Amino acid sequence: MDSNLISLIDNLSMLTNLYDVVRIVDPLIKKTIYYDKSKGKVEISNNNCYDFWKSSEYCPNCISIRAYNENDTFVKIEYNKEKIYMLMASPITIGDKKYIFEMFKDITDTGIIENIYNKTVAEIQYFIKEMNDKIIKDELTGIYNKRFIYERLPIEILKSKSLKFPLSIIMTDIDFFKSVNDNYGHLAGDFILFEFASLIKSSIRKDNDWVARYGGEEFIIVLVNTDNNTAFKISEKIRKAVEEKVFEFDDNKIQITSSFGIYTLDENNFNLDIKAIIKYADEKLYEAKRTGRNKSIK
Repeated sequence: MDSNLISLIDNLSMLTNLYDVVRIVDPLIKKTIYYDKSKGKVEISNNNCYDFWKSSEYCPNCISIRAYNENDTFVKIEYNKEKIYMLMASPITIGDKKYIFEMFKDITDTGIIENIYNKTVAEIQYFIKEMNDKIIKDELTGIYNKRFIYERLPIEILKSKSLKFPLSIIMTDIDFFKSVNDNYGHLAGDFILFEFASLIKSSIRKDNDWVARYGGEEFIIVLVNTDNNTAFKISEKIRKAVEEKVFEFDDNKIQITSSFGIYTLDENNFNLDIKAIIKYADEKLYEAKRTGRNKSIK
């Protein structure tokens, strides 16, 4: 495998006329791959791939993870406090190992942000964030979307495995949500989805945990460094808050319940991938709904 990778790295220079930066990244460990001629072998850089962006943590909208998971090419715009870049990430498999080609093009002077040199760093960062948020945020609820789940969750899994702390996944949805739409209309249904998402978001830790809309009335909550029993307590706290809340829409008072399925990744099952983890959490949710709804199953 090394000989093929060495050849690939040596030939990257062919792309430098088209792009300002060309590199190969292993998105699972967040490192760049290079060929050390003095040692005659491929090495993993000591630097993190996100260091280029002058960031101390991984990108929340990492398209390289997305390219890795979906085996497709993706593009985004990013800013490193000096220049604006268009970033393209494309998967490549060598032997039995998948890597990501990252190609950066400086687009600072292309007019994508008018009068960039008259704008503050904060203004530019806000503009870039707004553009990229449209890719990973759910338009209706304002929380993360399904795309973000498949970008971020593999990173959380890797981090938990490396640091040996538990990671809990909660799958939840609104019981009999169709009846809300049928009885009060689809605008009311949209309102309930927004309020349900907001309630969940306010019930978890802002800096560590996150929630995303998986689809329809189904959501995924990710609790970092949280064991199964603690995740169950958090789930029950949210469930009871939902049950007790009276949602007011127009002249209607609407009450709902919700069901939760909890699955925890720890030292016993760190080998599971993202699809398996979501599947197991979904099975717990199905059990909660099958056995009466308005409950948490761990």
